[in-house]
Amino acid sequence: MARGAGWMLGLYAGLTIPFLLNDFANIYVKDFAAWVTIDYGFAKALPLLVIIAVCLSGRLAWADFGIARLPAILLIYYGLGMSVLGTLLDQYGLPLFTILLPSEGLGGIPSAPDGSVLGWVDLHFGLFMTGVLEELIFRGLAFTALTRAGLPTWVVFTVSSIVFGMIHWSLGVAAVATTGLIGAVFMVGMWRTGSVLPLIFAHFVVNYIFFGF
Repeated sequence: MARGAGWMLGLYAGLTIPFLLNDFANIYVKDFAAWVTIDYGFAKALPLLVIIAVCLSGRLAWADFGIARLPAILLIYYGLGMSVLGTLLDQYGLPLFTILLPSEGLGGIPSAPDGSVLGWVDLHFGLFMTGVLEELIFRGLAFTALTRAGLPTWVVFTVSSIVFGMIHWSLGVAAVATTGLIGAVFMVGMWRTGSVLPLIFAHFVVNYIFFGF
């Protein structure tokens, strides 16, 4: 295990906790505005502030979270490629898993009122920030922390996939399986490029198609 790997694993685990707890809002909060307030505070602002603080303090580099420049051709290749693969898995994998696995969820995201400005903002800015934070933590940091811990690549993929699936636990087993599989596919991009930038784009596209259409 590389020096500092234990601390990074602890940070990975710690940043996962807000996402796990945030799913309780899917179960108990029925008002859309209240849900947005909790989600933005707990699963967006809090982890983002922690990441910024850790990087500015010098404990970790931005690259440890997968923030790294790529040639334009790789940004386009992985951004579009992962968008297509992720969307196919989401649109066709979820219905398949719904047949094969228990599909009943414990809750879900409350619907925004028709014509809601807050709903429009959440559909665009909210989904973008979801892509940013989840890729930084569950692809960028996950890959760096698990790799530095000396784990084989297949274990890195497996663990990160399971963790990513589990942060969607309130949506049911089929949703956990689907998101876990998408997470494993997205991890290929981090593994091959060391950057989450194209994955943030792909994450947004997948979510936007799912929630917007």
